[in-house]
Amino acid sequence: MKILHVGLLKGGVDAYFRIILSHIGCDFDFVAVRGAYDGYMPYVRNGQEIKTYRTVARRSLNPLRDAWALLQVLWIIVKERPDLIHCHSAKGGVIGRTAAFLTGKRCVYTPHAFSFFAAKSERMKRLYLWIERHTRFHSCLIACSGTEQTLAVRQVGYPEQKAFLWNNSIPDVDAEMIEYPDGLADDEQYIVTIARPSYQKNPLMMVEIMNKVHKVLPEMKFYLLGSGDNVYAPLRDEMKAAIREYGLESVCRMLPWLPHREALGYLKYARLYLTTSLYEGLPIAVLEAMAFGKAVIASDVVGNRDCVQDGVNGLLIPMDSSSFADAVCELLEDDERRSQMGRNARKLFETEFMVGQRIRRLEEIYTAVYQA
Repeated sequence: MKILHVGLLKGGVDAYFRIILSHIGCDFDFVAVRGAYDGYMPYVRNGQEIKTYRTVARRSLNPLRDAWALLQVLWIIVKERPDLIHCHSAKGGVIGRTAAFLTGKRCVYTPHAFSFFAAKSERMKRLYLWIERHTRFHSCLIACSGTEQTLAVRQVGYPEQKAFLWNNSIPDVDAEMIEYPDGLADDEQYIVTIARPSYQKNPLMMVEIMNKVHKVLPEMKFYLLGSGDNVYAPLRDEMKAAIREYGLESVCRMLPWLPHREALGYLKYARLYLTTSLYEGLPIAVLEAMAFGKAVIASDVVGNRDCVQDGVNGLLIPMDSSSFADAVCELLEDDERRSQMGRNARKLFETEFMVGQRIRRLEEIYTAVYQA
């Protein structure tokens, strides 16, 4: 079965696609369609680079550019003649579902967190929700978390029989593939987060939390991975300014996108993982932290609730910097509790989020949609 993947393949979506590509059975053939500003690292399957196209699509709304991207995808569909289209995220979803409808192709959609969560006003939220509802066409949904599946049915209007669930899943961590991070001192005590500085990731509250923790634990350091460029990290400069304002330059280090094995090195040696996201699909970075047996302190929001069980493998905190800082300090000072949460995180990862045990379910969904 040939499957055409359409989306802005960046960050967590890129990781999701690469994981599927590396683990799905040989009966499936993939072709990728990227956006204008996505990365250039090739997609490799069984040692061979898969066919990849690039469109003019970007994150921002632009009717003319988006219409041109749709025409590009239509041309790719005519050329490649896929059996199924799998579109990802809001922009890829609208373009991919529309192209599938116009060409009569079967289509599945993974939101990776619905677009209406990104709206900063009720008016924009209603607009994004309207777009999601009215571009469903004949598509099915493959939710990346149970919460996303529920939202798809209750708010977006997908029939239950067309809303499938395949939890984000990752391979187990391979110690031989991990590099000790450059510049990291022996026995350095630090907290890590992997998130581009954007509205979704709530980076300015992250800085407030770091400032409060620093006042209590002045030796604790913070590594912020994924600062990226200004296209995918629009709040990077504001975050840097806030770090300077609080005088945190000596304990906070912002790093760009790193090779995966180096990023895993930062996770492996961290005291705990911290995320302040306003919403998520199901965060792959949190799953990677769990694979290393790390306790997670996370915002109590969609997506995080699907992998962090409060008081079991981490803590879910309301959107308040003081509450976050208190939780971080308390957990850092309670080695026994933090270690137990880390062990629980590893167990939960092994039972629910290891891709080798779950990839068969995705294959079944692809086959069921194609044969329906």
